[in-house]
Amino acid sequence: MEPFESVPSLIGRATRLYFQNLGFLAAVTLAVFLPSKLVLAWVCWLFDLAPDGVASYLIMDFGDLVFSAWLIPAAIYGLEARLRSGKPARLGESLRWGKKIWGTAFWNKLKVEITIMLWTALLIVPGIVAMMKLAFVDPIVALDSDKVDQPLQRSRELTDGIRWRILLALLPALVLGLAHTYGTLRALQYSRWLMVAADSLLAILDQWMTAAVLLMYLGRRPAPASKSSVRRHT
Repeated sequence: MEPFESVPSLIGRATRLYFQNLGFLAAVTLAVFLPSKLVLAWVCWLFDLAPDGVASYLIMDFGDLVFSAWLIPAAIYGLEARLRSGKPARLGESLRWGKKIWGTAFWNKLKVEITIMLWTALLIVPGIVAMMKLAFVDPIVALDSDKVDQPLQRSRELTDGIRWRILLALLPALVLGLAHTYGTLRALQYSRWLMVAADSLLAILDQWMTAAVLLMYLGRRPAPASKSSVRRHT
């Protein structure tokens, strides 16, 4: 795997990886997010919670955290398999892997979110620094949870010395995230159900960041990318 040394090169490789696997990324995102968001929206409707109210926002936001702990490992698993074998990722196999490690992924995502939130409460810049320090937690959990006991600490070690480079490489994800937010809020002006559809579809854009972070991690990962994969499939 090519080392992460050039930001433009990383952005180009992440974009190619994203579009080469767009069908898979769209399928895995919609398979996880669309039904889960529909259920959460139905719960909010059942309890007559305003679509733009605080309660609805908290429920949907927590739902994103819960189900992204299934989605992101599944997406990473499929992308890594494509990079390793050159063959298209298998949706069912990826979803099963994401489901298998959901508990570990959710617990570590929760710790990441709390850490970033606490640092952001102090000042914006420390919050951004915390995000860069913990940028590799998702791929560490998805690919190496059997070998790494402390994913947050491992991420801090692997990102040491390249955090500004990571920030620059992920700037396109900021633009995509803003487009996602804008589209979702516009859809919410019409109905909560349209918002669910728009949010789920626009979440496919967020997978560019998944591709970028995976490539950065594989470029910094000491062990060969195939080692954990062989262990998983045996």
